[in-house]
Amino acid sequence: MKKRVTMFVLLATLLVAVSQPVKAAFSAYAFGDYYFILNSPTDTQEDLNGFWLRRVYMTYDADISDKIKARARLEMHSDGKFGTSELTLNPFVKDAYVSYQFHPLHAVILGIQESLTWANIEKFYGYRHLEKTPFDLYKTRSSRDFGLSLKGSFDSGKKFNYAFMYGNYSSYKEEINQYKQVSGRFTFNPDANWMFEISGDLVNLSATKKSSLLQAFAGFTGDWGRIGLNYGRETITEDGKNDVNFNLFSAFLVGKFSPKLEAVVRYDMCLDPLISGNDRFLLIAKGYEANFLMAGLGINIHPKFQVMPNIKMISYKEDAAGVTPADFSQFNITFYWVF
Repeated sequence: MKKRVTMFVLLATLLVAVSQPVKAAFSAYAFGDYYFILNSPTDTQEDLNGFWLRRVYMTYDADISDKIKARARLEMHSDGKFGTSELTLNPFVKDAYVSYQFHPLHAVILGIQESLTWANIEKFYGYRHLEKTPFDLYKTRSSRDFGLSLKGSFDSGKKFNYAFMYGNYSSYKEEINQYKQVSGRFTFNPDANWMFEISGDLVNLSATKKSSLLQAFAGFTGDWGRIGLNYGRETITEDGKNDVNFNLFSAFLVGKFSPKLEAVVRYDMCLDPLISGNDRFLLIAKGYEANFLMAGLGINIHPKFQVMPNIKMISYKEDAAGVTPADFSQFNITFYWVF
């Protein structure tokens, strides 16, 4: 009941805001799957199948003035854990920020906003509804943070772009400690086809423990589709203990056969044992070096409605104790629509 009241209040707030005399836009989209588990390390999960709605987003964007803009985004998502008792869509505030364009090339943003780790990479990838980008999928970083950021371009052609952020490192939740995150990102777009990006951050996890992430991305897009290469390294340091490193390489290819048909293939190679793994919608065991392969065919029934049959497979390398988990594979028919 409490969740329903929360969702009603948020929706009512959005509708009231739309009625105000401000240049604004309301948008929404959703995606989910019909899933079928083909193979799993857990026998009770094999042959599980059914429909699930993974995400629903409702967004209100407002131009308060020529220089001030704001966004409020409500997300509702499934828990995504097999065997969980939480089966309803849970609403929460995904974005809530204000942006001040104090210069034609520079802006400052305050509030719950996209973290710098993979926001640009995810947009270039274009298939978040099919699967998360690597450092999101393996829970290395969150997609959101409450903080203060400075973003802009070094040149009028906006080929050399930057972003810096100081945040809570608590995602979209409230802050309850004194530890923070600082991050930076530099993006080079020599023309409309190419994108090069390097980024990094430093997080204080506790008084004695820190995490740093360095990442590089290169992508090319053309009439035929797009390709992207991504490499990153997380290092966790803790007083009195050896450093823990997690290196990852990922590549994807999207091919456009026609306006109605395209295909995507992606391969992730974890060069070190996973620190976190994943237990939502796709089972990935932590503590092992894993390989992830995904292939799908996108059928664009309408510019705002796509259906995509796809398969996802996880395989592992033997650990130091000689243990290798069984592979995980899952067939999906993914659906995505904008409304």
